[in-house]
Amino acid sequence: MQVRFWGVRGSIPAPLNMKEIRKKMLRVLEFAADKNISSKQNREEVVDAFANEECLVIGGNTTCVEVKTNDAHIIFDMGSGIRELGYDILEHNKKNEVHDLHIFLSHTHWDHIHGFPFFLPAYLPNYNFKFYSAHPELQKRLNDQQDFRFFPVSTDYMSSKKEFFQLERDEEIKINSTVIKHIELHHPGKSYAYRVEAEGKSFIFATDGEYNNLSFDRINTYIDFYQNADLLVFDAQYSFDEEIEKIDWGHSSALFGVDLSIKSRVKKLAITHHGPEQNDDTIRKLCANAILYKKKNYKEQELEIFLAREGLIVTL
Repeated sequence: MQVRFWGVRGSIPAPLNMKEIRKKMLRVLEFAADKNISSKQNREEVVDAFANEECLVIGGNTTCVEVKTNDAHIIFDMGSGIRELGYDILEHNKKNEVHDLHIFLSHTHWDHIHGFPFFLPAYLPNYNFKFYSAHPELQKRLNDQQDFRFFPVSTDYMSSKKEFFQLERDEEIKINSTVIKHIELHHPGKSYAYRVEAEGKSFIFATDGEYNNLSFDRINTYIDFYQNADLLVFDAQYSFDEEIEKIDWGHSSALFGVDLSIKSRVKKLAITHHGPEQNDDTIRKLCANAILYKKKNYKEQELEIFLAREGLIVTL
């Protein structure tokens, strides 16, 4: 199973501004000051070495995660990151063969669907889409987004084949040998987490969920759902202080993600849905705090913690 991140921001896209680019350029120059950069090869080696340091770009696109198993091609959410995913799909399908894509939506807040009008495969007749959501009238919601009052091109111009499936509670979807389950999260308007099981591995996509003031029974349902996952992609938009202050806003923190992962015996935790107001440095500090928190409170337990960032590929 392969997981690739195409969008990792929450709320609204947050591209790098000139101030941030300047800071990164200065860091690169400082890093390279005592290095030999006289040849192209040397310069590439310096950049590659630095890329493993603190200056990797986290990315500004909103949520989109691609999962490939040996018999299913799945997309979770259609934030602005799906635009680049569309280019990648077309690049790998130059013969224009018929291709099936399964799209699971956590919910239909704008930052999780506003990339769909820019997803080029949706305009081509050789692509077959199956949309899954526990929310009612998903097709109408997507059509409304592209009503001429809000967008110049309606879904009627999209030549791909589309089927829509409303998920019932506790329903499992089977795509060949790949199994997908879902569970409701605490979020305004409701959001849903998904669990993918394939090839003896398990992946959890759990964005836009809050765990404040929930009963022990409900927390335990999440612990059961996330149990023994090889990778948990977890909404950690807030710092711990923000999580306490912003009750019922529908998001969580990396620290709670650590607690939940330890109790669920998760192997890898990827924190995502980074706030648009947070620059790369701030996000890295939140991740570093989560790693330190784990070391102090769960010394004996194994859990790998890292940032979800655009372009990152995780093979399970």
